[in-house]
Amino acid sequence: MEPLHRPARSSRVRRAGLLLAALALLAACGTAGAGAPAASPLVGEWELREGTVDGAPLPMPTTATLVVSPDRVTGRAFCNSYDAGYDSAGEAFSLADLSMTEAACLDAGAMAAEQTYVRALTTVSAARVGEDLLVLTGPDVELRFGRAEEVPDRELTGTRWVLDTLVDGQTASSTVAGTTAVLVLAADGTLTGSTGCRDLAGSWAADGDELRITGLPTDGCAGPAAAQDGAVLAVLAAGPVATVDEDRLRVTAPDGRGLGYRAG
Repeated sequence: MEPLHRPARSSRVRRAGLLLAALALLAACGTAGAGAPAASPLVGEWELREGTVDGAPLPMPTTATLVVSPDRVTGRAFCNSYDAGYDSAGEAFSLADLSMTEAACLDAGAMAAEQTYVRALTTVSAARVGEDLLVLTGPDVELRFGRAEEVPDRELTGTRWVLDTLVDGQTASSTVAGTTAVLVLAADGTLTGSTGCRDLAGSWAADGDELRITGLPTDGCAGPAAAQDGAVLAVLAAGPVATVDEDRLRVTAPDGRGLGYRAG
């Protein structure tokens, strides 16, 4: 077995296929609006910079996005993904039949911000577009977006990956406050890092599109991050698939449990 320097193409193709299937399923739940011409300045990927809803600033616990294609809008609402049709004529802009995934994010702040953001999107009635700025407005709502910068894929090997999300079925949760869990996969096949409860040292190699990781501890770890420690070790030891998307690493076990890392 040879060390994996990049995610195997088959895993990236499978990931892309699953993403397209999920978006297609969301799209099937709604009725498309009139949309906008492909050359419209609306079309593109936008990232929320700030917002005001009912006179109060919109909290920004994580990233929220708005991706406008000629016939649909998709994006991330801090936690879940959403999809909608839309109508656009001049400065008039409104979404139609918005649908969302239903992962239960345990971060209460992210969930509350998501609900406010989605409610604001459904009340938007106008859009103003500048070169690098999109402003959506409606009754007591203003959402300001900037053009999302293209981020090249980071290398799987040699990058310091910092854990920020644990996935268990349809539930996504943040790491334990005050802990830092990292993962470094070296090109020579060594693994170092931590779970937020203890340090890790082991070996890794590629078996097709799966990671084979050995040398991890098998005993428990006491402390406030004990459950996080167990979740990290269970996924890493299960022969997971690793996929890199821009500066994000997703490590997914065969049973669906997963770890979300960011480069840092």
